[in-house]
Amino acid sequence: MSAQKNLLEVKNLTTNFYTKKGILTAVDKVSLSVNSGEVLGIVGESGSGKTITSLSIMQLLPVSSKVAEGEIIFQGENLLKKSEEEMQKIRGKLISMIFQDPMAALDPVYTCGAQMIEAILAHQKVSKEEAEKKSVDMLKNVGIPAPENCMKSYPHELSGGMCQRVMIGMALLCNPKLLIADEPTTALDVTVQAQILELLKSIKNDRNMSIIIITHDLGVVSEIAQKVAVMYNGRIFEEADTDTLFLNPMHPYTQGLIKSMPKPNQPRERLFTIKGTVPSLSEIPQGCRFNPRCSKATDICRTEEPELVNAADNHKVRCWHI
Repeated sequence: MSAQKNLLEVKNLTTNFYTKKGILTAVDKVSLSVNSGEVLGIVGESGSGKTITSLSIMQLLPVSSKVAEGEIIFQGENLLKKSEEEMQKIRGKLISMIFQDPMAALDPVYTCGAQMIEAILAHQKVSKEEAEKKSVDMLKNVGIPAPENCMKSYPHELSGGMCQRVMIGMALLCNPKLLIADEPTTALDVTVQAQILELLKSIKNDRNMSIIIITHDLGVVSEIAQKVAVMYNGRIFEEADTDTLFLNPMHPYTQGLIKSMPKPNQPRERLFTIKGTVPSLSEIPQGCRFNPRCSKATDICRTEEPELVNAADNHKVRCWHI
């Protein structure tokens, strides 16, 4: 039974930005859970609140924002009650994050090796020589062919795929319980994307590690996640296990996302698109936030916001028409 225990539980998380336009809510009463050894996919278009949710968990929010409400329970303790000093001990050691752009996330003025060694020395009482050996071993594990050379290289001397492998290696150095991967394949070509996904899958299986994978690409989620949360405009609109979500998507937004995926062997024709764009945080529509873009919207959708309810076993949906 312990394998099913929640490693992370996010309860009613609300994160605000404080701007000249007033208070803008980027994440609005979001609740999520991740079991030990489970992969949770968070999907949605840009501007849905996916990255801000992950930065709230890590407590790495921009200075103009803060968590206004909710709890982030990790291994039974509320991270929001931790001091910055306590969070520094948790980040990298118990929870690691791979950021969207590996070239930007790595420091350009230090070699990859220096950055990896620093990450180890920050959390483990080992000698510099031992830290260097661990770093070389980790680069081998993440599929870098000449790890000793990579240790001496600066980020700009590596390809995007190699930088992403270095980032994954750095994230795994202290054997974290939870890995948050924010768009880990976005900037990479298709073959490298597949390699990175395979790498994440093998790491998860080898270490029984939990992963939150944040992406706008449902193909990535179908490959790796056991459970999916669909976000839109700061809220969760649908949540289910991966097979259920793809076989029986209930929310019109999820249906649109799945219909807009390219299908192998399908005749060459224009892909389905969801009309319009995600509204800005300063212009959130009344009623259901998706109603201006929804072909099924009725009067109630334009005036009252639906709750996220259990529509079936372990399948939650926020829609008036289910």
